[in-house]
Formats: sequence, C-alpha cells, structure tokens
Amino acid sequence: MSGIIGFDRKIDKEWLDALLDRLAVDSDAASLRAFLRKSLRFRNLGKTACRKSITVLMRIWFFVPPEHQAIREDALGLLPVIPSQDRIWLHWGMTLLAYPVFRDTAAAIGRFLALHGDLTLLQLQRRLIQSWGDRSTLKRASQRIVRSMVQWGVLSDADVRGRFVPTVKRKTDRKALQLWFLEASQIAASASELESRQLINLPTSFPFDINVGLSDLRRSGHFIVHRQGLDMDMVSVRVGIRASPEPPREPFQTLGLSG
Repeated sequence: MSGIIGFDRKIDKEWLDALLDRLAVDSDAASLRAFLRKSLRFRNLGKTACRKSITVLMRIWFFVPPEHQAIREDALGLLPVIPSQDRIWLHWGMTLLAYPVFRDTAAAIGRFLALHGDLTLLQLQRRLIQSWGDRSTLKRASQRIVRSMVQWGVLSDADVRGRFVPTVKRKTDRKALQLWFLEASQIAASASELESRQLINLPTSFPFDINVGLSDLRRSGHFIVHRQGLDMDMVSVRVGIRASPEPPREPFQTLGLSG
C-alpha cells in the first residue's frame, strides 16, 4: 500500500474527548486549533510534537472528507445520549475512517490476539511491512499507535517488554452506538458487502463486545440485509439515506493529508 502514514504521535484519549466536546459547540478550524494548543500546553510536548498531535486530532474529528461527513455528524448526534466511558467507540470508529494505517494496525492486532492471545511489536511491524513497505515512518507510527491504544485502555503492557495483551472488552447497552460503530467499521474496511457474522467480528473491532443482531441491523435503516444461499446473511451499508453533506470547511488536500 502506498500513501501517507500520518499517524505519527501518541494520542491521549483525553485530548480526543476535549476536542469532541469543543467540536459540539465550535466549528471554526482556527478556534479549534487554538483550543488544542492551549489544552496541550502543559503536557510537556515540544512545539513540533504539539503541532503534529493537533494535526492527528483534527484529521480524526474535523477535517473529514465529504464521504465521511455524514457519519461524523451521526457521531456528534450520539454524543449527548451516551455515557462518557462509551466515547471510545466513537473515537475508534472515526480513527479507523481517518487513518488507513490505524485500520490496518488494528486489524493485525485483532488477528494476533484471536490466534495467540497476545502479540509483540516486532510481530506487528513485520505484518504491516507486508502491505505498507519497509519504511522507518511505519515503524514509528506502529509504536505510537500501539502506545495510544495502551493509553486508551484497550491494550496492556505484558510482563515482557514489547509484548502486549488485550484488556477487558468494552461493552455498551446503547444499540444505536453499536450500529454506528458497525457502519463506520464497514465503511473503513472498504467492503461493499460483508457476511453478518464477519461484520460483527471484524478484527478491527477487537476491543469491543458487539451484541446487536440481524433484526437490529434491519431496523436501523442504515443497512441492507439479504439472504445468500441457505444460511448466509449479507450486509451492506445503505447509500443515499442522508442529505448530501456540506462541502468541507477547509480543503482536505491543502493540508497534505490526502493519503
């Protein structure tokens, strides 16, 4: 895979929460950047590290390409009705959409955990090199993504340095949130159609306990479900159910974030 890796800083969940709260009441890019600079001022970050962290944060939640703006607005609509501990579902879904390298890292981690119950950073990097190439920027990004996941509480350091184990899966009783997450995950996977059990058990969803069923998918209005063969239910994201999104507030390409 070619393209910009982009996710080059360890991102704290508290920063994502702060940006999400601010975004609910402020839609100006310059104002949001100023807010983040002030919020990160006392985090012992150098000027470059602060700037790069803000770039990652803004790409996840603000500089969203047109095809993802509607699902971002749905996420903001869920914000007032979910408990604070459930925000990780929103952050994870939006980060899957924003950064293909995060998506591929999460998928690789999910597969390692399903097979072995743990993984090492070296194993992860070897797997990512197969699709992203042997780049020094990839190795740094994988380290920072994993450290972000540890900070978010979805991975934990094992007794051996460089080895990681999963934490307890996150649960939520908000079916609307789970359905939003499945929609974001399927779009991030670039899969026009998935078998229902495959969708609910995507490796990128390894931190989450998803318990919605086919009836929930059908009732949501966001999915099309049809039977294929004797016992296979195929799921696709319904297209065209929302109004056309607004044009981007700031051209996505001008930030050098198109990859």
